[in-house]
Amino acid sequence: MTARQLLLIVALIQGVLLVALMGLILVNRWVQARKRAHLQPRRAVLDAAMRGWAMSETNPDLVVRALEALPRAAAVESLVAWASRLPGERWRALAIDLSHRPWAARLRAATRSRQWWKRLEAARFLSVVSTPDDLQILARLLQDPHPAVHIAAAAALERTVDPGLVKLVLQRVPDMASPVQAYYAAVLRNSHAIAVPMLIDRLSQVYDAGLSRMVEFVGRLGDAGLREPVTALAEHRSAEVRVQVARALGVFPHPRSVVALGLLATDSAWEVRAQAVRSLGRIADPTSLETLRARLRDAEWWVRLRAALALTRLGAPGRDALLAAEVGAQADARFVSRLILGLSNQALGEFAA
Repeated sequence: MTARQLLLIVALIQGVLLVALMGLILVNRWVQARKRAHLQPRRAVLDAAMRGWAMSETNPDLVVRALEALPRAAAVESLVAWASRLPGERWRALAIDLSHRPWAARLRAATRSRQWWKRLEAARFLSVVSTPDDLQILARLLQDPHPAVHIAAAAALERTVDPGLVKLVLQRVPDMASPVQAYYAAVLRNSHAIAVPMLIDRLSQVYDAGLSRMVEFVGRLGDAGLREPVTALAEHRSAEVRVQVARALGVFPHPRSVVALGLLATDSAWEVRAQAVRSLGRIADPTSLETLRARLRDAEWWVRLRAALALTRLGAPGRDALLAAEVGAQADARFVSRLILGLSNQALGEFAA
C-alpha cells in the first residue's frame, strides 16, 4: 500500500465519521423537538393552572396534578420559571401545599442522592418552594461539595431568611471565586439585617487568613453599615487586604472614605495605589483633585493611567488638571494625559468603569 492510498483511506474514514457526527446532531435535534412538542400541551395545562392560582380562581390540586403530569425535570424547570411571576403570598401558599405531596417528597429525598445532578434538581426545586421545615435540608445543600448544587440552593435565601443559613454562606466566602461571590451577594440582599453583624464580627478578626476575600465580598454587598469596619482596615499589614479595602471603599461615598483612600493612594504597593485612585474616581469627590494630580507622576504606569481616568470623573477641574499635565515638565504625566484626553467619551466610560 502506497502512502497516497493510505492518505485516501484516512480521508475516507474521516469523511464517514464527519457525516455520522452531523447525522447524530440532526437526530438529536429531531428527538429534542419531538420531546418539546410532546410536552407542550402539558406545559400549557400547567401554565393555565398557575395563572388561575395567581388570580385565586383555581385550587392547588389542579397545579399539583399539572406538575405531576410532567417529567420531574420539566416540572422543576416550570416552577423555577413561575417563581418570579406569582405574587409572594400566593407562591408561599403553593409552597406549603406542595410540601405535603408525595411528588415533592421524592424530590426532597433526592437531596441525599449520590448523583450530583439529582441533588441539583432537588436544590433547584427547594430554591423556590422551600418552607421553614426545609432549613436542615437547605443547610446540607449549601455545604454540598459540588458547586452547582450549593449555588442553586443559595437562591432559597431570597425567600428564606435564616441566621443559620446566612452563617453557612459567609463561612464559604473565602473559598468562592469572584463571580460566585457576586451571585451570593445578590441572593443575600434580603438578609442584610442578619449578614451585616456577622460580617462586622468577621472583619474585626484582623489576622484571619480569609480577610481579603471577606473585604471583597463586603464591597460586593455594599451595605452602608459595613463602611466603618472596612475603613478601619486601611492600614492593615497585608497588601492583599489593603487592595481589597481600596476597591471596596469605592462603593461607600463618604468623607472618611475619601481620607482613607488618600492614604492608600500613597501606599508602598502599586496595586493598592491603583485601586485607591480608581475608587477616588468612582466617588468623584472634588477634594481628591490634588491626590489624583500627584498620582499622574507615579512610578507605576498602571497607577498613572488610573489617576488620569479618575480625573475625568471630576468634571472641568479634572480635565483642566489633565490639560496642564499634558504640557507640563513631567514626561510620564504628559504621555498619560495625552492618551486619556484623546479618548472618546464612550471609551472613557468603558475604561473608567
